[in-house]
Amino acid sequence: MTIQRDYSRIRVLAVLLGLLVLILADHFNSATFALNSGQGGVATSYSQLDSGACAPCGAPCPSED
Repeated sequence: MTIQRDYSRIRVLAVLLGLLVLILADHFNSATFALNSGQGGVATSYSQLDSGACAPCGAPCPSED
């Protein structure tokens, strides 16, 4: 005897994969993602880094007084 399944594993995985693709497409096209990645035309922490800073995070160099 075989067990009759209500859902096929392949169909369930295909639907979940399709939902993931739709969610990622919506996420990458959102204004929030553009703002967070520095492409929204606003100053972000990445775009405000000083090129003359000593630390990679943009911290200023210690003063030598």
